[in-house]
Amino acid sequence: MKDIIIAYPNRDVALQLRSLLDREGYHVSYICATGSSVLGIAQDVKEGVVIAASILRDMPIGVLAENLPTGFDIIALSKNGREEYFGNLINLPLPLHKDEFLETVSVLVSTRSSFSRRDKDDSELISKAKLVIMKRNSVGEIEAHKYLQQESMRKGKKLTDLAKEIINDFTE
Repeated sequence: MKDIIIAYPNRDVALQLRSLLDREGYHVSYICATGSSVLGIAQDVKEGVVIAASILRDMPIGVLAENLPTGFDIIALSKNGREEYFGNLINLPLPLHKDEFLETVSVLVSTRSSFSRRDKDDSELISKAKLVIMKRNSVGEIEAHKYLQQESMRKGKKLTDLAKEIINDFTE
């Protein structure tokens, strides 16, 4: 299981997040307030999930995401009110929907994350497949991505191979 790092400038919020995750059976390995602290921790652990504010004391979350080593994903709690995905960064809107948050943590912590950096062709392929699923099933991007992950595990196929199949089925 991956390490969980909470990076939040407000200590009380960080402790509340840790408490929620503890109650749900997750172990938070580190709590810090700055992006530079996260980067330091990331040098010592193999892979992890960072749960953070969208703006930390010393850097915006996008800068942190770009500088984390492969194997790290970020769940940014954002006041902008939109779900967004950027490579290894997932923005979840505040106020948080508890079940969606915990499901996202579960997926990222327990599996080799498909949000981690990929080459450009694979990312584009997966994005196209998600669009097909979103249109076909009238769901949002998070649901489409979860569907891809679940089907990939169920069928024992790589995410990119499954994405190719979905795109081919749709164009036929």
